[in-house]
Amino acid sequence: MKTNEVIIKKVRKWLEAEDKSYKWLADQMNISKSLVGLILKGERTLKPERIEELAKIMNVTTKELLQPEVVNDEKTTVKIRGAITNPRSKRELDSLLFAIDDYVGLKNR
Repeated sequence: MKTNEVIIKKVRKWLEAEDKSYKWLADQMNISKSLVGLILKGERTLKPERIEELAKIMNVTTKELLQPEVVNDEKTTVKIRGAITNPRSKRELDSLLFAIDDYVGLKNR
């Protein structure tokens, strides 16, 4: 996902969560409502100074605003190739599997 898209998605989500309008954001940034609309539709590229301004308005760091949200709903799988032959490795794998099961159990509570 492109940086502009990441920021637009976060700003839209933030505006909705905070119950703020495009007009409110335009007033905060001292730009027109139509420019805000063009920016949030992806028709205008965000300038670095506007990105910094958005971060201040949203009360987040510029780095947080630029970072894409990674949400992975897929279950993690581990594939082990070969065989475990020594006793220490078997104990460590059993310990790891126990910790994973324990974590999953606690998470589902």
